[in-house]
Amino acid sequence: LSIYVPNAFVENNFKKVTVAFRGISRTRTCFDKTIDCADGTFNVDMKLLSLLNKSFTINWNLQSLSSRNDGTEFGSGQSLGFKFANQFSENLSFSIGGENIILFDTENDLGRNFYFIASTYKPLFFVNKKAILFLNAGIGSDFYGYKGNGYIARTSCLGRPNLTGNGSDECNWGPIGSISLAFNDRIALVNEWFGYGYGSGISIRPLQNSSLNISLYATDFIKGFPSHVEEGCHDKCETRYYGTLSFSF
Repeated sequence: LSIYVPNAFVENNFKKVTVAFRGISRTRTCFDKTIDCADGTFNVDMKLLSLLNKSFTINWNLQSLSSRNDGTEFGSGQSLGFKFANQFSENLSFSIGGENIILFDTENDLGRNFYFIASTYKPLFFVNKKAILFLNAGIGSDFYGYKGNGYIARTSCLGRPNLTGNGSDECNWGPIGSISLAFNDRIALVNEWFGYGYGSGISIRPLQNSSLNISLYATDFIKGFPSHVEEGCHDKCETRYYGTLSFSF
């Protein structure tokens, strides 16, 4: 349904753990033209509570997957987050959560990202085939309230390091959301606004009887949108690609 934007849906009762690798072709600020500009993270979501209409998960994130030339060692940038989801009706859910909240070192630069999200869906029909339109909308802090997107509020984000605090414990808040059209249970088209930028792409479950999911999106491909993108690029902004490979069991 999205990569950066969280959703509020309650976790499936049959799913205990989700492991995911998220990669990006290049970071905005990188000035090199080689593979050194690529980056990635490894995530493990573990469900601790599962009731009829509620779920609670914790998230472990490993940011550094290689020993980069900036001095960051493999295995650094570890953190914990959480998500509590509550289903209010058949097609409306809400969640509160946080990413990179408990830090094990000072190497994390992904933001202290709290969020409040609502999610819903609507069945559609195309030539006798059922599709589903998914909507996620809410607000988030720090990474989600980055630069020009951080105009809703500014509050404490319970510590440092952060992206928008300018040396303080405070963070910006901004709107986030995604819209996804799942043609069936195997393929979906996705658009997401995650504060740091805008992404559009495709998500595929290639195997009928497997939870393996592959997603590939593009970002920074619309010149001048959002307006604060150019400030973060080293030379000029170019289209960047990001995606995930995930598996649940």
